[in-house]
Amino acid sequence: MIISIARQCGCGALSIGKILASHYNIPFYTRQNLLEMAQQKGVLDEMNNFFEERPVDELMFAISESIEYPAKISEKTFGILVNMIGDKDCIIIGRCGNYIFKDRKDLISVFLKGNVDDRIDSIAKERQLSKSDAAEFVDEMDNSRIRYHKFYTSLTWGNAEDYDLCFDCMRMGPVNSAKYIEQYIDYVLK
Repeated sequence: MIISIARQCGCGALSIGKILASHYNIPFYTRQNLLEMAQQKGVLDEMNNFFEERPVDELMFAISESIEYPAKISEKTFGILVNMIGDKDCIIIGRCGNYIFKDRKDLISVFLKGNVDDRIDSIAKERQLSKSDAAEFVDEMDNSRIRYHKFYTSLTWGNAEDYDLCFDCMRMGPVNSAKYIEQYIDYVLK
């Protein structure tokens, strides 16, 4: 089983992912873990922009859409990531996992969302930022993820149709959110 977790900034995806990884006793991959794995396997140079969430600047992105450049980048990058993961059971935070692993029959794709004020409060506390700085951080991060996901997949980030589960985890908290995902997995994969 592979669980991909996409999220709005400040939703606590790392906490939820860690709870799920512990429950299922499977590896938990974040950007940093995957970056280190790519470096160990000697493929980091080919994937650096993918891990850094830097698709391209806005002008280059607009130009590239007209020449189908992103598709070639995505194909190669996704192939490398699929080879790195193989058929292992794991949890992946972000990295377009819902799209990259869509052909795996044991994929559970999740999108975590929440009230923006709650997410700002969470980031302010986590990063020790003022409310205004946290609001700016959340906005910039969400916008970056929107562009990143569009660049690599041509899909709209957060579109419920592209995920198995899409829910407000801020209302449930990390523990209850993880239990909710576990219940879904038990129903669908058992």
